[in-house]
Amino acid sequence: MAWARPGWTAVALLLVYFAVPVTWDSPPAVIGISLVLTFAGLILLARMMVLEVRAVRDGTTRRSDRAVAMMLMLVVVAFAMTFYLMELFAPGQISGLRTRIDALYFTVSTMATVGFGDVHATGQAARAVVSALIVFTAVVVASLLRTHTRLGRAQE
Repeated sequence: MAWARPGWTAVALLLVYFAVPVTWDSPPAVIGISLVLTFAGLILLARMMVLEVRAVRDGTTRRSDRAVAMMLMLVVVAFAMTFYLMELFAPGQISGLRTRIDALYFTVSTMATVGFGDVHATGQAARAVVSALIVFTAVVVASLLRTHTRLGRAQE
């Protein structure tokens, strides 16, 4: 039950990510459904974030792995949407990226420093955003390792 909020956060983020309309050339009914789903996802996301912040503020939990997981999911989806929109509005920036799933895959493989090469940045703007993501990932991982190392020493 402790991981329910991060689980619902993931559901909300994916709902928003896949539902938000990025072009307006679809039939009005499809755009309407997309907007309703997007707002539903945003409401769910806001609710989960408020509950997590309240739990930390009230002292029922300290800044936890759950909160870090929730923030990391938010970053993954934000970068994935950035890459998708970049390719949508400036084609050729990222080779092999055509869909939202491609963008999510590219973001996760970049953050995991796997970089299979099947989807890769070719344009200057895309390379700048990928560089920012790589630096962000390195800083976050280093910070998390430092925090957990300090917490481990304090518990000894």
